[in-house]
Amino acid sequence: MSATEQWEELMDAAVRNLGLALAIFDPLRFRAWAELGLTTAQLRVLFLIRAKPGVTAGQLATRLGVTPPTISGIIDRLVRLELVRREDDACDRRLVRNFLTEAGERCCSRMARGGDAFTRRILSEMAPADLEALNRGLRAFIEASEAVARAEPNLAAVVMPGTSSE
Repeated sequence: MSATEQWEELMDAAVRNLGLALAIFDPLRFRAWAELGLTTAQLRVLFLIRAKPGVTAGQLATRLGVTPPTISGIIDRLVRLELVRREDDACDRRLVRNFLTEAGERCCSRMARGGDAFTRRILSEMAPADLEALNRGLRAFIEASEAVARAEPNLAAVVMPGTSSE
C-alpha cells in the first residue's frame, strides 16, 4: 500500500471515528430538544452569547458561518422563549447587542453541568495514556481547524454550496 493510500485510510478512519464520537452526545442534544424545545443551533447560539455577552447578530453569523437572516431567526426564537434579550448599543444605535436572561443563564448552566458530568463519566473509563493521547489529538485538531479557518473562512459554504442565499 502506498503512503498516499495509507494516508487516505487514516483520514477515512478519523472522519468515521469523529462522527461516532460526536454522536455519543446525541442523548444530551435530544434531551435538550425534548425538554427545552431547543435545537442544536439555538443551544450553540446561547453558549456563544454566554461566552461573549453583548455579541451582535452579525458577529454570531460570522462565527457560525451562516447568513444574517438565519441568525436573526434563531435569536428571535430565543427572545420569544425569554432566554435572550436584545439591547441597543449605547454608543452606536445601529448595533443591537444580545445577552442571556436569567433563564438563559440557568439553561446554559444546566446543559454545561450535564455535559461535563456525561463527558467525565465516559473519560473516566480511559487509561491515563489514552486520555493524554486524546488531549494531544484534540489540541492538534483544534489547531488545524483554526489554520483552515484562517485560510478558508467560508469553507462550510464551499463544501456545502447552495444551502441558502450565499
